[in-house]
This record gives sequence, structure tokens and C-alpha cells, in this order.
Amino acid sequence: MILPIHHIKRIVPERWHPLFHFITRRLPSHWFYLTSDRRLWWFTGEEEMMRNRPRLVRHELQEGCFLESYLNDQTDAEGNSYFGPVACLVVHGSDIVRFDCVENARGHYHVASRYPFGPRKALVGEIYLPEKTLEEQVDRAIFELRRNSGHFLRMHPRRKVRNTRLDKERLAAVCAQVRSKMLEDIEQQSREPVPQAMASAIPLRR
Repeated sequence: MILPIHHIKRIVPERWHPLFHFITRRLPSHWFYLTSDRRLWWFTGEEEMMRNRPRLVRHELQEGCFLESYLNDQTDAEGNSYFGPVACLVVHGSDIVRFDCVENARGHYHVASRYPFGPRKALVGEIYLPEKTLEEQVDRAIFELRRNSGHFLRMHPRRKVRNTRLDKERLAAVCAQVRSKMLEDIEQQSREPVPQAMASAIPLRR
């Protein structure tokens, strides 16, 4: 419901945007977690775009739960460049938390929770990381995933997600794999840039 609205908003003239604000302000706030619900991606084409992310790898945790890592190397409509590895926790079809490690000290993460950035904003709101370098941001992301994943799950609006318990030993092992993968992505990208055609084909989601 909400995700299609944001999808349509990206493709219509900017002068129509106030209409979408008028609509979304009148929708029940508990619907807004659906903006990070992958079960709706078949409608918006987001699933196809995700498959084209550079260096995308899925790290299985348990049934219905996995970590995803890929590389951001793109430029938004305002000319701002975004480069760095990304890690995302997905549980039963919902994005729970996503860490965007970005160069130039602009690393941040998004949490699908009731407060402070959900459900009204879901994964749209940005919480900036204090770490400056990409490597430090990766370490912070892995620390948060290992220590606070349970907290992120308990804050989610979906009961099925809130009732999910991740195996701590498996989570620690997978987080170690994800950390190695993210650091490898940084090193590889410095030697071999992602083709511009691929980078420009991937729209920036903030």
C-alpha cells in the first residue's frame, strides 16, 4: 500500500508531490512499516533492482532470516556520490535494519521501528554513525548487528518479527562473514571500479 505510493511518487512530476503528502498523512501510522516489506516488491519492481546491486551476497541465518551485503557506488539526482558497503538484516520478508557505510563520514543506518524512525518513516529516516572511515563504520555495523539485533526485532510492528529469536552463535558466525565481505568490497572497489553503466542503472534509495 505505502510502497506503491513511494514508487509512483518517483516517476510523476514533482508538482504532484503535495498530493502524496496529503494522502500519506491520512493513512494509519501502523501501515508505514510496509515501506520496508519485501512481500510488496513484486508490485514495484524493486526485487529486480535488488538483484542488480553490485557484489550482492545473501548470508543465511535461519529459516526466513538472512543478512544481505552489497556495494553502493552511485550518484543521486543532486550530484552527491555514495560509495561504500551495505549490510541489511531481513526477517520474514521485512527489512529490519540497514547499515549504509558511506565515505566522507556520512555513514548511517535505518531501522524499521515505531520510534524514532518508524513506522511512520520505516527505513526512510537516517541515524548517522559517529565513525568517520569506511572500515570503522563496518565494525560499528557488525557490532550493532551482533549486540542489538534482538532489540531491533522487538521494536518491529509485525508480531511475527517481534516473536523471532535469532541463534546467537549462528548470528556471530554470519556477522564475521559479512564483515570480511564488506571489507573485501572496499578493497576490491579501490582497485576495480564498478562499471558506470551498472552504477547509473541502480536508483538511490534513502
